[in-house]
Amino acid sequence: MHQFMEPDGVAIIGASQDFTTINGKILKYLLKHHYQGAIYPVNPKYQKIAGLACYTSVGDIPGNVDLVLIAVSAVRVPDILRECGARGVRAAIIFSSGFAETGVEGKKLQEAVKTQAKEQGIRLLGPNCLGILNVARGLMASFSGSLEVDQVRLGPVSLVSQSGAVGFMLFNLLQEAGVGINYVVTTGNEVDLTVGEGLEYVVHDPGTRVILTYLEGVRDGESFRRTAEAAAELGKPIIALKVGHSSSGQKAAATHTAALTGSEAAYRSYFGRMGILEARDSEDIVDLAQAFLPGKLPRGARVGIVTMSGGVGILLADRSEEAGLIVPELSPKLQRAVAKVIPAFGSPLNPVDVTAQSLNQGDEFKECLQILLASEEIDLLIVAITMATGEMAAKIGQDIAEAALGTDKPLLVSWSVGQVAKLGFEALAAAGVPLYHSPARAAKAAGALNHYAVFRRGWQAPRREPMDEERRGDVLRMLAAGPLCFGERATKEILKRYRLPMTEEYLATTVDEAVTWAEKIGYPLVMKVDSPDIMHKTEAGGVVLHVASPEDVRTKFEEIMKKAKVYAPQARIQGVLIQEEVPPGVEVIVGLQKDPVLGSQILFGLGGIFVEVLQDAVLRPLPLRRQEARAMLNEIKGAAMLNGVRGYPPVDKEALVDILMGVSQLAGEAEDQILSLDLNPVAVLPQGQGAKVLDGVLVKLRQ
Repeated sequence: MHQFMEPDGVAIIGASQDFTTINGKILKYLLKHHYQGAIYPVNPKYQKIAGLACYTSVGDIPGNVDLVLIAVSAVRVPDILRECGARGVRAAIIFSSGFAETGVEGKKLQEAVKTQAKEQGIRLLGPNCLGILNVARGLMASFSGSLEVDQVRLGPVSLVSQSGAVGFMLFNLLQEAGVGINYVVTTGNEVDLTVGEGLEYVVHDPGTRVILTYLEGVRDGESFRRTAEAAAELGKPIIALKVGHSSSGQKAAATHTAALTGSEAAYRSYFGRMGILEARDSEDIVDLAQAFLPGKLPRGARVGIVTMSGGVGILLADRSEEAGLIVPELSPKLQRAVAKVIPAFGSPLNPVDVTAQSLNQGDEFKECLQILLASEEIDLLIVAITMATGEMAAKIGQDIAEAALGTDKPLLVSWSVGQVAKLGFEALAAAGVPLYHSPARAAKAAGALNHYAVFRRGWQAPRREPMDEERRGDVLRMLAAGPLCFGERATKEILKRYRLPMTEEYLATTVDEAVTWAEKIGYPLVMKVDSPDIMHKTEAGGVVLHVASPEDVRTKFEEIMKKAKVYAPQARIQGVLIQEEVPPGVEVIVGLQKDPVLGSQILFGLGGIFVEVLQDAVLRPLPLRRQEARAMLNEIKGAAMLNGVRGYPPVDKEALVDILMGVSQLAGEAEDQILSLDLNPVAVLPQGQGAKVLDGVLVKLRQ
């Protein structure tokens, strides 16, 4: 990436003297924004363009060429890459479209480009991208019209986008909001360089404090995971606008877990683990960038609100609590201090209502802000201004700016007017104070600051537990010898290696065997069909509960076998499981699903036959820490059922945590073999009585 972002010499293939064309705009913007390296236009039509010598081919350029910018028809690109390779060029950006995004022929051409670049030892960005920016060096290697401005604002925010159009739309919105930019990287079709590599570069860049990204789908999962961990370690927030929430390609429809862990859920779970903040639209990403720009994080969730309108104060309090903040009641001592500097008919409560009368006072408004910011009762402050114009707006803006510069606590402003308050806006911008034009947006941004601060305080790099190599070898052999889908009995044989508690059960292949095993277990009991080809046994009529006698066993054995053969005539039926009947408890699901990009994730939720209807489940990326497992139990909507409700006792949570940790160990030792694991239901018994896995299905990855 350094070759792309810090070149000393840039060649433009197909450069044009017509600055209204794509080829011309690339040269125009490099000149306009004073690129600090050598520029070499390449086009046999011209001898000079804009005072620069123009060359017939890359091979004719006398100086050093670190980066080639290609904006010619798609079919010419492979030949150009061959010329660049002969010249010793090692990096190229392909702006041209007409590749994989256009269909079958375009895909073939893109493969030809990829092959040629590899043969020539050239790294590629694109094709079908809008290029890159290094603002500090004036490297505006793009044809985006957003570069028509006279000056690009430099700052500590970097943007990496898979879409060129969205990337430069965000760039333009950020610039209009006063957010300075360090780097922009757009990756397009990603024939070579990926969004993960772009993110890795900006995360490790000393001049970047905040990272923004637009993601459609990560191709290089390992690079992305490594980069997210580095950002968390360095305390650099990543704000992601993630789109394309379709289901992951590799998923096993046979398991409930697969149905509940599609791409959207997997990304959201991973973002949560790594502290990546998710923006929902372009407004969100700009708002959050502004909030993090000052580099101040709150030490707690207590927000102070100062307003000139009681109604706006109530609105802000509501939205703040929705964003996870606390609006505390101020102590009598702090209220007395505030009351001294606000009008008598104002309110020193929180929200603090300074009323519009404060517009006519001297420094009392600023003193009110300073008192609150100095207090240990407040962790961050939101100031809501309604109508203030002209010189008065300038005075208020300056007062807020001085208060913000004098504290290490975040201060955000909601100012719901237009350009009549321009002077106030300018004062805030000069001091780097985040400004929002609605109370809800200010509260949401403040909530994001607190969310990231909580993440940073609790951050620990993912750490895998040591492997039991003997057990791992045993399990891998079992998996290798088994079918693609493991039935209940085979799945449980693997789980036993991890000491997961399971029902006592035996496989009967005849009626007489069934009765023998039933007498051994005792009544009542459960009978189930055992087949690797019948995953949903209840739907097949293959599960019978409360079997109470030898006669019942004989009758139900025949019924189960008959129904199974009707349900799936081609199924391999291995017999009927005779299983102990577990006392009533809360039924939950514990699952495992391997996302093709983000790796394995563990699932926990309410189980039984309604799992996909209720969809009350939470995900965590692996490896899982014990405290995370405990937290998962409290995050489902039905957490009260585990804690005891309406006469039902609390369940044995630690036994459930043990099961989650056992599944995490299994994933750690056999992750490269398992696509999906579905333990449903798991019966969790009253506290002190444990839990038992009642059923399970394991699906292998296709090798």
